Parts: sequence; C-alpha cells; structure tokens
Amino acid sequence: MMKRYSMLSSQLVAGRVLHVNTELPEEEAVTAVSSVIETGGTVIYPSDTVYGIIADYRNRAACETVAEIKGYKAIRPFIILIPDIASALTLTTGAHRGKYMQLHWPGPVTLVFKASSAVPEWLVSSSGTVALRQPAHRLTAAIMKATGRFLITTSANRRGEPFPLDILAINSHMVNSVDLTLNAGQLMLRRPSRILDCTGSMPVEVRN
Repeated sequence: MMKRYSMLSSQLVAGRVLHVNTELPEEEAVTAVSSVIETGGTVIYPSDTVYGIIADYRNRAACETVAEIKGYKAIRPFIILIPDIASALTLTTGAHRGKYMQLHWPGPVTLVFKASSAVPEWLVSSSGTVALRQPAHRLTAAIMKATGRFLITTSANRRGEPFPLDILAINSHMVNSVDLTLNAGQLMLRRPSRILDCTGSMPVEVRN
C-alpha cells in the first residue's frame, strides 16, 4: 500500500505545523507526534471534540509545560486519554466502574473515578479522583498506539477563550509554545467532552 505523506505548512506562525487527515492519519504526522511525545514535548492536535493539547501523562515536566501554556500556575488534574477499558481499570478503583466504561466508551465522555496508586500524583485531584476518556477517534488511537503511552489532554484555549474548532482560532502564543501542531482545518461543530462523576452510587453529570 502506498504511504500517505502530508506537507509542512508554510503559513501558521513559528514552530512545526503538519496537515493531517483525522480519518486516515498520515504516517508522517503520527510519527512526528510520537517523536515529540516520547521526548517530553507537547502537541496541539484535532481531537474528536475540539483542538486540544496532549503530552505524556507520566512526564511531570511535560504536564507542567501544558499547564504553563494554558496559563495555570500549577499542574491541574488533566483528563487522561486511554486506549481501552483494560487500561482504565488499572488507573481506577471502585465498584461498577467497568459497567460505566462499557456504557459510555469509546466516545466524547469523560468519566471520573477514584484514582488507583498507578496514577501519577500530579494528575490526582484533591478529592483523590482521576478523569479518563477513551476517544472514538482514529488519529488519537494511532498516536497512542505509536507512543505506547497514555496522554494528558486539555483544550487548546485559555480560560475565557472559546473552545477552538479551527487552528486559526487558537491563541498564537499557544501555537508558538508547543513543539508541534497538527492542522486538520475547520472541525465540525462540536464541544468538549461531557463529564460524569462516577465515584458515587450513581453517575452525576459535571459538564454536559
């Protein structure tokens, strides 16, 4: 099969920018992201919700960089992207969690559970929880497979700014601050993931 290669953008600000097809991710783009993630870098990419920032969840320095890019003073308990339910079970504790995962994943729903000891301490909330999501997204799945890592993610906007559906809507400081940006053009109208707190006897909607 012929390999598909994308071309470097000659437009968008500084930093490396690659065009990408989210349905048929180019090998060049996936390899480039994998290289950045594996060396502790950060990437802006088109997710199955909005444009977001990703990094290696186990690399504290990378997580700190994401927080700085977002304008936070410290690391937040960012959402962790996982490839499957088996992976999610290793990061969580509590009854019925597998049932909730099977009900809502894969898809644009973030589930909050009590964190297991396998979760890096900087990604555990003050109440001892962790937020996870298994995307139904070929590009994200390809990136996780290539890196062999779980990824932290957050939207590529600062507080108060709209959630970006187009690369040109992203704050130029952010694009200049990450190591790589994947450009898929204008995304379909959608919103950040729904969030359900699954730590109690029944899931509670935190964000719809």
